[in-house]
Amino acid sequence: MITKTILNFTGLYAALQLCIITIGEVFNIDMNSGVQIGAMIGAAYGAMAASVSAFGRAPTLRENWMMSVSVNISALVVSFISLIALLFVSADAPAIDEVMMVISELPPGILMIGFAVAVLLQTLVCLLIFGKVARRYLTKLNPA
Repeated sequence: MITKTILNFTGLYAALQLCIITIGEVFNIDMNSGVQIGAMIGAAYGAMAASVSAFGRAPTLRENWMMSVSVNISALVVSFISLIALLFVSADAPAIDEVMMVISELPPGILMIGFAVAVLLQTLVCLLIFGKVARRYLTKLNPA
């Protein structure tokens, strides 16, 4: 169940990232971080729905934690790859050197705190989706 859910999430999230980047580039729209959060929540919900439908059960607490952490790692990898691809493909995007210069100017403590808070919030959202939302989805699939 865990592997299938992670693969489903990764595929959905990568597809949503591709759509977001394409729409942003074609229509010259600046996308903020809220779009990325929505993409992650949508991909997590889609992966959860596919897994609950396929296996006929909601994840256990241990599976929930494993999926939530794994999904966050997967999202970071997909986002990093998308960012690098966007920097190389987009004519409007700043050069990688400029991005690294801006990041290097921030104090390391601020970067680490921001990163930790973001990962914590994403994990909590995923725990909610793979836990409570999955159980509700299962009851809707199998009405008693």
